[in-house]
Amino acid sequence: MKNEDRIQPWTMNPRYWKYNGKPVMLLGGSQTDHIFLLDGLEKHLDEIHSVGGNYVRNTMSQREGKELKPHRRLPNGSFDLDLWNPEDWTRFQNMLRWTAEREIFVQIEVWDRFDYSTEFWQISPWNPGNNVNYAYDQIGFDTEYPKHSGQDLQPFFHSIPGMSGYTEKLDLIRKYQEAFVSMMLSFSLDYGHVLYCMDNETSTPAQ
Repeated sequence: MKNEDRIQPWTMNPRYWKYNGKPVMLLGGSQTDHIFLLDGLEKHLDEIHSVGGNYVRNTMSQREGKELKPHRRLPNGSFDLDLWNPEDWTRFQNMLRWTAEREIFVQIEVWDRFDYSTEFWQISPWNPGNNVNYAYDQIGFDTEYPKHSGQDLQPFFHSIPGMSGYTEKLDLIRKYQEAFVSMMLSFSLDYGHVLYCMDNETSTPAQ
């Protein structure tokens, strides 16, 4: 799709969007925010489309069961951040294709902050206790982040040099973050009906 035809702010009124050169208002709702992991997704998208919905939020969620994570789970139960889980990415690709077919616009939220604290941190592939790629002291992560994610206590979100919580140890996690984003974009950039949002409900500095 040509860049001018992709979804983007409408120049005549930036409160709205345009797609294929025409103004469009986004309106929708769904059973879950991490819609690409939903069983029976095609049927749900048909339901949204049938009542005039044309928008869904899609967090790249990490909070589902261990079989639905972006990284490969090894026979010993640990994750390997250098390997991908095909099932997770197949679901993501299907979501992009099925929403495009129905002209339902997708807002991808790259990091859902709630997946990196409280009980969700305990099942996260990014938790050093759950992967074979780095240890707690090597990366500078804690075993627990029990407080609300809005307090911005998770170093995961400070991996950019110059940020207040940055340390050189976080260069390793940034390598895996960039690999994850590159994998995601390798599928999503083929489509023009996608919006991108880094995270939400955040107090993390903009950089």
